[in-house]
Amino acid sequence: MANDQFADDARESVTEFVTRSLRQRIIDGALEPGRPLRQEALARELGVSRLPIREALRQLESEGLVAFRPRSGAKVAVLDFEEYNEIYKVRERLEPLAISESMAHLTVEQREAIEVAAAEVEAHAGDPASWLEADRRFHLACYAGVPTPRLLQMIVEFWNSTHRYRRILLTTFAPKDFEVAHSEHRLIANAISEGNARAAEELIRVHIERSRRRLNRHRDLFDQ
Repeated sequence: MANDQFADDARESVTEFVTRSLRQRIIDGALEPGRPLRQEALARELGVSRLPIREALRQLESEGLVAFRPRSGAKVAVLDFEEYNEIYKVRERLEPLAISESMAHLTVEQREAIEVAAAEVEAHAGDPASWLEADRRFHLACYAGVPTPRLLQMIVEFWNSTHRYRRILLTTFAPKDFEVAHSEHRLIANAISEGNARAAEELIRVHIERSRRRLNRHRDLFDQ
């Protein structure tokens, strides 16, 4: 039963468990874009009632991972070029603010964690799924000092909704593109280490913009 699966964390509600489980399956690609999400079937599979399934799907809709259509119910959201372009443009403006706000509040341990995370990304260059997860850890480590929960939550939600776009972006990478990404990570980590907020802001902006412009050249990879 699902209760056993989340009993180890008494703070996690049934709805939170269902939301986390479905989110991860969408991000991993186990639930592919356009796939119908039948509430009854999901409830049986996860061992819960339909209510937490319904609440979880609404939460995932707000994150851009699920779409509701009249008379057809919920489906995994398809990859949408216009959505991707909009979100990345917002990230180009929001994440420089977040990294600047974060830097003044990072502990010594958190700064060291950024250096470690940058190295871990490079270590996973041959494994796309692990690379994407390590890349996510590096970036979110850079924002660990953000003092306002709302800003940090916005960042996390954008990362959740863009993971699918990052997966298709990675399919266009050649070895030199990984080298560029790793070099940018090291520069970002170095700017944080030196307390150079202006450099960190510009580096993170260019890093995100590079991804947006790259996918702009591969519109054919998006679902129609």
